[in-house]
Amino acid sequence: MKKHILIIVALTTLSIFGIHAQNRFHPWGLGISYNVSNMEGLFNQKFFTARNYSGGIKIHASRYISHSFNARLEATYGSIYYPQVEAYPRRTPSIFNQQNFFESSFLIEYKLNNNYIFKENAYVQPYLFIGLGTNNMNKDWNTFFPWGAGFKIKCTNWMAVNLETCFKVNIDNSYNYLQHNAGLIFSIGKTIDKNKNDIASSKKVKNDLKEVNNIKPIDSDGDGIDDAIDECPFLAGVSQFGGCPDSDGDGIPDSKDACPNEKGSIENNGCMPKIIDTDGDGVADMDDQCPYVKGLAFKFGCPELTKVNTMTNDEKTKNNTDKTILNSSIEIFYTSSVSTLNEEQQAKLNELAEQLSKSTYTRIKINAYTSNSGNSESNIKLSMNRALTVLNYLASKGISQKQIGAYGYGPFNPKYNNSDPNESIKNQRVEIIIE
Repeated sequence: MKKHILIIVALTTLSIFGIHAQNRFHPWGLGISYNVSNMEGLFNQKFFTARNYSGGIKIHASRYISHSFNARLEATYGSIYYPQVEAYPRRTPSIFNQQNFFESSFLIEYKLNNNYIFKENAYVQPYLFIGLGTNNMNKDWNTFFPWGAGFKIKCTNWMAVNLETCFKVNIDNSYNYLQHNAGLIFSIGKTIDKNKNDIASSKKVKNDLKEVNNIKPIDSDGDGIDDAIDECPFLAGVSQFGGCPDSDGDGIPDSKDACPNEKGSIENNGCMPKIIDTDGDGVADMDDQCPYVKGLAFKFGCPELTKVNTMTNDEKTKNNTDKTILNSSIEIFYTSSVSTLNEEQQAKLNELAEQLSKSTYTRIKINAYTSNSGNSESNIKLSMNRALTVLNYLASKGISQKQIGAYGYGPFNPKYNNSDPNESIKNQRVEIIIE
């Protein structure tokens, strides 16, 4: 009954104050909890046997130090099953008697809701703690080393549920024991309305903060936005993104920017579009009409063709008595997705090479195509390989490469109807144009 009255009195006392979430603007917190202690379980390994536990009341006061640390002073009065032995630890106790005890300790908490791991205003706020304490058990004062973990569950702006487990290691000639706590924590002070969604109201927040306990607002990263409303309090940022940085100024916060130090677009996750230049001629494939052959920028990425015939008109007339002027085109067809030449195709190219050696011409264009079956990018590569295969074959027969241009168009500019399978296969071709 006395324990229940104590709890009611404590809650009533706290309710007279304006209370809210504990932080550096309201650094003090008061808590009360019910705890159970277990010493017998450490001997018989019965940690989950209710009879091994006995209860007590703990009160504590905590002080905010930084985003990561709190300091805490606490006192406990309760009962525990204490072993009956004359000397510790000469023999293992077998008899345990319930007796009252008192303890107090000083603890340092490391908070995981420190804006590094979890947000400071998270609803679940885990923490670790360590400290030093003293207790009076079996009519002796002992020093112990407490450590453990716990978490707070934020219920309102001024109250949180607190659950924790602590293992207390006795430094003196006494026994270790476990202690579990469940209770409430209250923050004390004047409530301030901090609207995180309205960064423009930060000036009003600054003025309000100055009135509370004469505490000066803190801006850890110096970006002009108080830590209380800054979503990235340790990184200088802009109000547009709640105080978080946009290093390259591309309108995408660094946390969502795949290239935070390079201006980019939303479509490319904050990065510049990737420029591909397959042939390395300085003309991007998207603008290169000959993406697989080195060319010139003013020729749209295609090579400049050299005229063979540099003779005068009189010389041409005289020379043409021995050579004919060749101006025609031939086609080579493929029945599958290959770029190699079969015997029939080689024979056709041998005949063409022989005609070219006896003829006058300005240039040769090798245009390669595919059907629209499959991936367009793969088809373009296939057609380019076909064109280069024909170019290399003609070059092996003595035809100068300076006179030849090779182009791969893939499924584009089809000559035959792709919707008809019998016609579509004819688009698997190479067209050689002699001019």
